Amino acid sequence: MVEQRIRNAQVGGSIPLASFFPMFARALVIVVFGVIAYGSMLQTPFRVMDDRISIVENPAIKSARNIPGIFQEGYFHDQSYYRPLINLSFMGEYQAFGLNSFFYNLDNLILHILNALLVFLLVSRLTHNEAIGFWTGLLFVLHPLQWEAVCNVPGRSILLSAFFVLGSFVLFLEYYKNRRGFASALLLATFFLGLLCKESTGVLPFVVLAYLSLDKTNPWPQKVKCLWPFLAGIAGYLFLRQHFGITNVHQTTQAGVLLLGFVTFLRSVITDLRLFIFPVDLHYDRCLPFMLSMRQPEALGTCIFWGLALIIFVLYFRKIPPFILFLMAWFCLELLPVSQLVVSIGVGAGHVSTAEHFLYIACIPVFIGMVMFFQGVYALNLKKGFIKPLFLKLVAGGFLVFLFITAVEQSIYASSEFSMINRSLAFEPDNPRVQSAMGMLSVFRGDIPDAEKHFRWAIKAEPLNPTYHIALGTALCQQGKWIEGLEQFVVFDPGKDKALVERQEKLTMGHIRQQLAQGKTFDARGWLAIGIYEANSGQEPQAIDAFLKSTSLNPGQTDAWFNLGSLYEALGNQHAARLAFKKVLELHDLTGFQRNYASKHLAEMTRNP
Repeated sequence: MVEQRIRNAQVGGSIPLASFFPMFARALVIVVFGVIAYGSMLQTPFRVMDDRISIVENPAIKSARNIPGIFQEGYFHDQSYYRPLINLSFMGEYQAFGLNSFFYNLDNLILHILNALLVFLLVSRLTHNEAIGFWTGLLFVLHPLQWEAVCNVPGRSILLSAFFVLGSFVLFLEYYKNRRGFASALLLATFFLGLLCKESTGVLPFVVLAYLSLDKTNPWPQKVKCLWPFLAGIAGYLFLRQHFGITNVHQTTQAGVLLLGFVTFLRSVITDLRLFIFPVDLHYDRCLPFMLSMRQPEALGTCIFWGLALIIFVLYFRKIPPFILFLMAWFCLELLPVSQLVVSIGVGAGHVSTAEHFLYIACIPVFIGMVMFFQGVYALNLKKGFIKPLFLKLVAGGFLVFLFITAVEQSIYASSEFSMINRSLAFEPDNPRVQSAMGMLSVFRGDIPDAEKHFRWAIKAEPLNPTYHIALGTALCQQGKWIEGLEQFVVFDPGKDKALVERQEKLTMGHIRQQLAQGKTFDARGWLAIGIYEANSGQEPQAIDAFLKSTSLNPGQTDAWFNLGSLYEALGNQHAARLAFKKVLELHDLTGFQRNYASKHLAEMTRNP
């Protein structure tokens, strides 16, 4: 019956509300539940993870003179993400309240409640049923899945972009029905602002296009013409990115890797569908190990699950109401940016990000479907009399109470960074980002040995990340383990942290030289680290001496022999260089680069002695 009412309604129209006060009362209920569900996170201090980068140590927000610069660089000071409005929002808060985290959290909560009210309005118009709009808005505001976006200040990009996306959708419905120029101009402005908050705003025109398929009265050329504000907004956005050189897109070109990434994403969607109904294991920075082969049991199970779902969909396609098809398309389109098909999204090497905040807008069509399903069951039961209607009301009420209590619980977890990260580690101990975050938290708490433990775990999960090696090296030095700390500093090119690492290396070497003067000796790895430091500092004789000591302690130390060959060749001692490179090629644990380099240079020195 609800579906019949939707089918017969005019696309793009607004519903006649019975009166202002019933709608105001429902809106007030949404506001109250939102405040109670997430109010406990308001006093949460800034965290050591994303808050430190986005706010506390972000120089861009500290002065209004930086506004032009905010529009000229990427969000993370790179060339990938372009979200200037988020930094502007942080700048406004910083100028008004400094680093008082209460107001940053308060703004997040206000945005979430405003979004819930927009959901109420939007769904009421989409379904021409204010009751469906209200219950969808209530689910949206209190469902615990929203906790990650609401309770973490950097979730601002999700909340603010959602505000403009939902507002744009409402404005489009008004514009599509009445063709008013003011509505189209306002639509263009809100959509463009949404793009400046988060790239996924660009999905909205495709969602609108799917919605327009419900309109059987207007021809497609006329419907497509109404999309011009979206096209203009995207054109302006792309022009800005191109003009400022923010054009990087992280994506693999290997079809096999792309397929495995997509299958990993599909596995995460199975979990997402369960979380809508039974959100009991919510945690920060959710991720999945990247599937390495289609022969993995989990990959096979995922393909079987979605294969069966696709078969059922095809068999019953003609029986599925058009509005339900639109909801399904909406859900899929919202998840497209995080499907690993558009860009690669991970939390570290070998892990795909499946964060719960990805579902912030994608949950709306699911909640609409849940409300419509319950209303359909309730109406059928009234007609057939299977059970007492009160029982169904108690079931629905119990479900809402369960969601509400879980949301409050998540809000309390989020108010304590230690509890939040510790909960994540209980579910995903191999998540390198979370392990590193716990290590940083331990540093701030003064527990350096615990920090060392977590940084080592992060390196175990992602061994090629220089940030984790730098953090571990610093923790080791703070405990007086100077040679072990130096080993971590010289492993990789520190990149943007070069100046910091060079200062730390210099300090560390001062202590190591004191230990050498006192007669302390080191193992092969220790002398290798000293040799690398001396070579990078331009002290070739000292570096050669250190590498020779490393090879004398461990004749199979490939890196030391390789560095010796490179140094001898640079100094013109070809005889010693040939001996070192020959030794490298005799060993078994050399890398492909070392093998190719040693072979090539050995051949050149043999031809030109």
